[in-house]
Amino acid sequence: LPAQAIEHVAIDARADGAFAAEVTLSHVRDADRLEAQILAADGVPCGAPFTARLPGGGAGRVQVAARLEAPRLWTAETPHLYTLRLALRRGEETLHTIAQRFGFRTFEVRDGQGLYLNGRRILLKGICRHSFRPATGRALNRDDCYADVRLIRSMNMNAVRMSHYPPDEAFLDACDELGLYVLDELSGWQHAHGTPIGRLLVRELVERDVNHPSILLWDNGNEGGWNEKNDAEFARWD
Repeated sequence: LPAQAIEHVAIDARADGAFAAEVTLSHVRDADRLEAQILAADGVPCGAPFTARLPGGGAGRVQVAARLEAPRLWTAETPHLYTLRLALRRGEETLHTIAQRFGFRTFEVRDGQGLYLNGRRILLKGICRHSFRPATGRALNRDDCYADVRLIRSMNMNAVRMSHYPPDEAFLDACDELGLYVLDELSGWQHAHGTPIGRLLVRELVERDVNHPSILLWDNGNEGGWNEKNDAEFARWD
């Protein structure tokens, strides 16, 4: 990381246009503000930049918030994506910048009714997916990941479950771009992770993947390989 660092960003972008991002910073003593800008898929800015004051002590978390009027919503049928560009600034100087893609969407589980995305009921029609190729085993490249998503979509499916481990980030990028609902899964098959190790792994999973609009559900392991003591850890980091 550079001397002035934006370490991590977690985005909450809802169907009504409400936008918030929690940004983790380190070594920001020389910066005077955090500047944020939402960009459309074609790179055109959506509204004016918005800023946040920086925490004292050179590290910590800050929140930036805005509202976008009538955003183009993300669904498997309409996978509209936006980009958040963040910059640590000192006067007119940029000390550090990152970009993070995301989508505006609101997912709900309504008791007795089912799954709702952006206020409309959806049905998941999908398959479980392993990361595998005959020639390379578990080692996949970006093209392999995109090919898998295109294959699943070609079978008229709209959902995929990660079995039994988180996928390459390129696979989630493909799901975001091409439109596929994802059940992202903690590693674990037949035997669950112990509670302390499981908590660390849940945090790593959620913090890495939380900004992918394609992910609707987190899976806490598979076929007896789950530890219910760690159920609440998903909500803690999401």
